[in-house]
Amino acid sequence: MKKPALDKYINSQVKYWQLQKHTLQEPFESPSPRQFLTISREYGCNGYQIAKEVIKTLNGADKTPEPLWAAYERQVLDRVMEEMDLSSHLVRTLTDDAQKDMTDILKNLFSKLPPQIAVYQKLAQTIRLLAANGNVVIVGRASNVITRGMKGGYHVMLIAPMNFKTRNVMKLKNVSRKEAEKLVIENTARRANYIKEYVNFDVTDPHNYDLVINLANTPVSGVANLIIEGMNLNSSH
Repeated sequence: MKKPALDKYINSQVKYWQLQKHTLQEPFESPSPRQFLTISREYGCNGYQIAKEVIKTLNGADKTPEPLWAAYERQVLDRVMEEMDLSSHLVRTLTDDAQKDMTDILKNLFSKLPPQIAVYQKLAQTIRLLAANGNVVIVGRASNVITRGMKGGYHVMLIAPMNFKTRNVMKLKNVSRKEAEKLVIENTARRANYIKEYVNFDVTDPHNYDLVINLANTPVSGVANLIIEGMNLNSSH
C-alpha cells in the first residue's frame, strides 16, 4: 500500500528551498537567521495539535505565498526521511561550512551513544537542516536539544496537570481512565530515564526554554497565539 504523500506545506517548502538555493547563506552566522520553533511537551499535552494551529495562524497571516510554515512530528519526520530523502535535498541548499558543522552534533548531544546511533544521527541531521532552512515547527524528538545554539530558534515547553493529561490520553487512545493514567506515568518515566542516561540536557529545567505554557486553562488557539507573539517578540531583539 502506497504511503500518503507529504502535505502541501512540506511540498511547498521543498520547492522553495530548491528555488532559493543560490541565495541561502550560512545559517549559523547569518545576520538574519530563518525562524524556527521547537515544541517540547509532557506526555499527553497535544503538542502536534498545537503545532498545526500555529502554522495555520502563521500561514493565514503571511501575505507572501512562499515559504509556507510546516509542522513536523515523529511520523512526519519518518516519512520525510524515508519517502523523499528530503534531508539530501536540504543538504544541497546549505553551504559547505554548514554541512561540516553537522558532524559535531552527536558529540555535543549525547553523554554516551545510544544503541540506535545511526537512527539518531539521521534524525539529528534532518532536524538541524530543517531548522536551518526555517519556517518549521518541530514537535518533540529532542528537537530543542538538537537545535541548541542555532540562531533563529524559539523553544517552547508545554505542561499540564495530571488530570488534563489523563483526559487527553483517554480520548486519543480510547482507553479507560486507569489505563490512561498508567500510560502517562510510564511514558513520563521512560522519557526521563532516557534523557538522564544519554542526553546532556535537563528537560524539566524551565531555563532551557523561551516559553513554558500550562495548558490547563488555555484553549488551543490561545496557546498558538501566545507562542507566535513570543516568537515575534524574540525575533525583534
